[in-house]
Amino acid sequence: MNQHSKIKDFLALLFFGLLLVIGCWTLVYSLQIQLTEISSEKPLIVLSSFHGYIPGALVALVFMLSYAVNRLWRSLRKQPLSSDNGKITAVGVLTGLVLVFVGNFVISAHWNKSAVKAGYQACPAFTLLTNRVTMTAWSKEETWCFDADARRIIVRGTTDETQQLSQLLSRKQKQTQ
Repeated sequence: MNQHSKIKDFLALLFFGLLLVIGCWTLVYSLQIQLTEISSEKPLIVLSSFHGYIPGALVALVFMLSYAVNRLWRSLRKQPLSSDNGKITAVGVLTGLVLVFVGNFVISAHWNKSAVKAGYQACPAFTLLTNRVTMTAWSKEETWCFDADARRIIVRGTTDETQQLSQLLSRKQKQTQ
């Protein structure tokens, strides 16, 4: 193997390693947000199913990273690559891709059950977050799904927006009392 190939292998190692770290951080961060939202007593929360794709992607990244490490290690030691190395990586990446879709359904079902258990119900379709494919608004009372202020505030589905709506709804309740 020439020096140019070793540089490519090293760059692949750095790239896949960086993606793995970013993916792990994103998964942990997303899980923390979901847990915080469900355990909060906000009248309306937003749950995302995006992080359900991440575990499968991480599995695929682990196999791609191990392939890059193996290529670089073998080239530095001047050893030939095993013919099964690419096959094992391909099977691992395909397994990761399958887990991307299966994991999304399983994890989304888990969060949906957790939200129902916490007393939330999903807002009907086309009421809030109509432009967000991976996000669903959940409320303690269905009337908040149709509230004009909720539609104005809940645009991107962030925790700041749900907090802002929670404060607004508590002010509204105090005014009616």
